[in-house]
Amino acid sequence: MLKGQVKKMNYSKIFSLEDKGVIVSGGAGYLGSKIVEGLLDFGAKVVIADMVEEDSLEMLNDKENFNKLFFIKCDLLNTKSVQQMYEKAEQLLGSIDVLFNCAAYTGYGGTGDADQMSDEIWNQGIEGTLGMTFRCIREVIPFMKKNLKGSIINFGSLYAFIAPDFRIYPEGFNSPPNYGAGKAAIVQLTRHCASQFSNFGIRVNSITPGSFPHPETQEHDLFMKNLSDRTMLGRIGYPEDLLGAAILLASDASSYMTGANVTVDGGTTAW
Repeated sequence: MLKGQVKKMNYSKIFSLEDKGVIVSGGAGYLGSKIVEGLLDFGAKVVIADMVEEDSLEMLNDKENFNKLFFIKCDLLNTKSVQQMYEKAEQLLGSIDVLFNCAAYTGYGGTGDADQMSDEIWNQGIEGTLGMTFRCIREVIPFMKKNLKGSIINFGSLYAFIAPDFRIYPEGFNSPPNYGAGKAAIVQLTRHCASQFSNFGIRVNSITPGSFPHPETQEHDLFMKNLSDRTMLGRIGYPEDLLGAAILLASDASSYMTGANVTVDGGTTAW
């Protein structure tokens, strides 16, 4: 090839995840499970790392997922458990190429009021968001360093950037301060790690979902209408709406992206 010439590439496979080993923490959850499905469709081998019981995951019984989808029960709040999970995952996948940090501990207490939250509940929420993500990043870095490559995708939140509008929350609904604070810190942690580990070929980005309420929450019609009215697109988000961003950041299509935050919120924060 002459100097200055560009090598011809097959761009039709730029989003392919063939031969990539992916771990999804919280992959049994409402959003994480849909991301797992998308990763499998694009050819990845996937390990779900979660605290649930294995027999609760129906997708593990799908014959199409044989030798492509694995489950490791892991206490993501415990360093030793996370370390053991990564060691086993590397054996199953061959290499750890991509990590999705979808998991978040939801035991934030019964109040969203900052003036009523105890130190204990505050710390539980920060540990269940920021602490869990930090631990998973810290322990995966050695595996990616030795391969001189890797992609880490963290999950922020709409409430990392804007405050909850408590006027629309029904009685008993909860949007606690430690959740938004922890998620905001995750977005900054993403930038920090992107800078620190760039010399090892490790990219670190985040996805910020907007309003993606759990199906149980969707039963409250007025609340759903109020959430929908706060988006430019006039509706709440569904798990499959995150797949485009997830596949982009996991694949070579984002090879020049690091330290970025991809917002998927129907236009809420653009208003």
